[in-house]
Amino acid sequence: MSLPRPRRPLRDADGVRRFRLFLVAAVLTVAVTRLYLAATGFPQLGSGELHVAHLLWGGLGMLVAHLLPMLFLGRAVRTAAAVLAGVGFGLFIDEVGKFVTRDHDYFYEPVAALIHATLLGACLFVLLVVGRRPPTERERRANAAQALAYAVAAGDVRRPGLRWPDRLRTPVELMSGTTRTPAWDRATVVAVGLLAVFSLGRPLVLLSREPGLWRGAHLAAAVAALVVTAVGLGLWAAGRRVRALGALTAALVLHLVVVQFFWLLDHEFAGFALVLATLALLARCRGMAARHRDAGG
Repeated sequence: MSLPRPRRPLRDADGVRRFRLFLVAAVLTVAVTRLYLAATGFPQLGSGELHVAHLLWGGLGMLVAHLLPMLFLGRAVRTAAAVLAGVGFGLFIDEVGKFVTRDHDYFYEPVAALIHATLLGACLFVLLVVGRRPPTERERRANAAQALAYAVAAGDVRRPGLRWPDRLRTPVELMSGTTRTPAWDRATVVAVGLLAVFSLGRPLVLLSREPGLWRGAHLAAAVAALVVTAVGLGLWAAGRRVRALGALTAALVLHLVVVQFFWLLDHEFAGFALVLATLALLARCRGMAARHRDAGG
């Protein structure tokens, strides 16, 4: 008796880990590329009228990343392909300014915000499409078979198979720390509150200097994040930890999706320091929320 055909693609239990590697490789590649070019005076590879843009090297990296799992077996191969794809995509997306402007301006100011929006969109896709549902029985069986194939490819059939967790962990949860002291929890909550207050100052100044729709949208998003943060702080003070952390997480997501998009439009790549700090706080809040749910808090 044949099994019914699946209605949707089967998810890989190791997929979120590989996506995290891809994401880290892409971000580091953009950062290293910008720092290297700034330190060396933006040299050009080529002579005369030729200029070999690093976007082409990025395309080559992504091509090799596609070819590896097509031609070879093994978990290590797929891991290497994820990292190489991240490096290639980082080199590619770093030059996006040349292809959204008529004068091919590499230094186009909104590039940092465009890169942020692109990578954030990829994260949201993984969170919403991959991490929302528990694994099906078919997915469990398929991943068990794949784990056996990994072991055979590695030359060790006795190696334990890849275990699918009860709930897929998102990239943000995988980044969360393990510190569990109340002092660190309080420090995290205070830091989220300070971030909300700090993020309100810049749009207020910009709107007073140059009123406009974009400035107003920036301010409205910052105010909304501040209000949601205030609700979370109030719930935390009342001892309702899980609901408080849910509100603080929502505020941090609002910062990442909207507020810091406008922040990057103004600060370009220097604004990524605040983005990284927000990601760290989001990871902490998600880890704390999971711990309090497990403890019944």
